[in-house]
Amino acid sequence: MQIRKNQGRVVHSSLSFIFQVVEMGGSLLQKYDATTASFIPHRGVTPLVLQPQLIVSDPDGTVATADYVSQMRNVSWELTLMSGGSSSTLPATSGAVTNYAVDSTTKRLTLFRNVQPQEVVHVRFFGQYLDARRNEVFDFEWTRDCSTEVQTDLNITLDTGQWRSKVRMIPMRRWGQFGIPVQLKNGPENIADADASYQWQWWNAATNAWSEDFSEQAWLVSGEQTKEITVDQDFIQDVRLRVMAIAFGNVNTAQYFTTRLQRWYGQFDYDVEFLRGKYIFHDTDTVVLNAWVANAKGKISSPCMYFDMELFFAIGTGDFESVGYGEEVIIKRNGLQGGQPKAGILLRELSAFRALCEDNGTPLCLDDGTPLFAQFPTKSRQV
Repeated sequence: MQIRKNQGRVVHSSLSFIFQVVEMGGSLLQKYDATTASFIPHRGVTPLVLQPQLIVSDPDGTVATADYVSQMRNVSWELTLMSGGSSSTLPATSGAVTNYAVDSTTKRLTLFRNVQPQEVVHVRFFGQYLDARRNEVFDFEWTRDCSTEVQTDLNITLDTGQWRSKVRMIPMRRWGQFGIPVQLKNGPENIADADASYQWQWWNAATNAWSEDFSEQAWLVSGEQTKEITVDQDFIQDVRLRVMAIAFGNVNTAQYFTTRLQRWYGQFDYDVEFLRGKYIFHDTDTVVLNAWVANAKGKISSPCMYFDMELFFAIGTGDFESVGYGEEVIIKRNGLQGGQPKAGILLRELSAFRALCEDNGTPLCLDDGTPLFAQFPTKSRQV
């Protein structure tokens, strides 16, 4: 006898799906800072990563609940570039430039291309999943737009710290070589040196104009095209400086700061005294004069570094005669005739170092070409 056959069916419950695309590292929306011509974020540094996820769950428990995106098939990412009313497919590479890349296992899209402000990049994902139990195919699609928002946030200022517009430099304090720093800011943030330019200038009284030619300015050490100029106190008598600072190559952001540097002695007192010989006896053979200069802090050490000190001496009703320069002078016996001794001093402030020149204005130099400098009294000699 033949076996009579009949066939039953295995009934599988429908699967449940949760499909999503997770944004990782970056954002669909970029910002473009028009002042710095930079993207935020810059996808060359922080690319946009789009990771599909397909969570499958089975009410019967036959299929384990998990992410099955790696088992999706016919997966494709399509990027359409739209600009000025036209559209075109954005290739994965443009010559040597990579616009985006797709991982064949994780199906992850990594976008390296910045979207220009006038562009929109339309991103579309398509993939399928096969339920082998029921031989059923499921389609999944996801679309988004990548765009860029233009922002202009300008609040340009020039920070000069505690530096003032007028600075009096007392020579005895010995500033030496020192810097004058400035810093361009946009709001509270410093503007990077690569996005800023600085040009220092000095006031040329002869031409009544600002000058950028520092070739003959001995007080300049360095930095005339940086945010910190360095100068030398020893060569500064009265110098006006100005810096022009420009941010992002935009002349409309130009900021200025002017400062005046002056050699200044302030209040001081001085006198000449008899170290020996104030009272002349028959055996007195010398008179010793000593001069001093003092300010609020006391007697100044090595005053000849800062003052021209000329000492004078007279006997009785005679006229004063110059007997030497410096802090101390000795007068011999042959000058001690006739009456009471009298001492005097002529004190004049010394200027900053100035170049020595011939009558035609040519600088005097050593054999190796080094120019010669000297200090001179700032006032004429009147006795």
